[in-house]
Amino acid sequence: MRIRIVAPSGPVDEKALNAGIELLRAKGWDVSEGSHVRDRSGYLAGNDEDRLRDLQDALDDPKADVVWFARGGYGMTRLLDRLSPEGLRHNPKVIAGYSDATALLAWAQPLTGAKLLYAPSIQELGRPGVCVMDSVWSALSGAPLPIPTAEGSRNKTASYPVAGGCLTLLSVLAGTPWAPELEGHWLFIEEVGEKLYRIDRMLTHLAGAGWFARASGVLLGGFTGLGEGETPTDVLERVRELVSESTPVVSGLPVGHLKGKHTLPLEKSAFWDGGQLVFP
Repeated sequence: MRIRIVAPSGPVDEKALNAGIELLRAKGWDVSEGSHVRDRSGYLAGNDEDRLRDLQDALDDPKADVVWFARGGYGMTRLLDRLSPEGLRHNPKVIAGYSDATALLAWAQPLTGAKLLYAPSIQELGRPGVCVMDSVWSALSGAPLPIPTAEGSRNKTASYPVAGGCLTLLSVLAGTPWAPELEGHWLFIEEVGEKLYRIDRMLTHLAGAGWFARASGVLLGGFTGLGEGETPTDVLERVRELVSESTPVVSGLPVGHLKGKHTLPLEKSAFWDGGQLVFP
């Protein structure tokens, strides 16, 4: 497997990045970095032109199997309007990442053949306890993948493909050409470091934009770093207020900005079996 590492968002932690690369190479995989992955320009991993060039080169590379984000942060949305989908369309590959990678995953959703994984960043792979590694490897291989959940609104659901990601990114994509397709999909949402009223504001915005009305169901991942006294249950209750009674809502997926995270395939069908989310 040939993996191309990109950093179109925030600057990397070099020690953590090295550890992740070592883990992948220990599996016998060919791992290479974009020329500007280790650049730094304030809150960005280098200037827009260099980050764009690295990302486009990786997407266009006919020999690459995976384009994987070094980290999240911010910066991906600055590049979307200049990205070309042609290389990825002709040479489909895996795109892996989460958080700010939500924007690229949504951009790539319409491209038939691309495999999209809401997966840990490279610099998280070598940190003990952060990732469920079996989940990462199963998602990369396309093997059947169950993800445990805390609660669901009914005993079993129909099977729908998954779209979504980090709530902040989804909120800023609303009304743009890169908003994800939601008809007949689960809408997956997770977030970190936002107080409940801010989460409520973003959820209400998505509801006003018709997102919950179009989605066939809602999946809630991790909601960490909430305000004092606030819990993920508060988020679940607000979501239930925003969706119809017939819309299934499944919560407590260990996906997103939390330890022990699983990898969530996007654009792959999944159903809730009463205890876990199952990707056959």
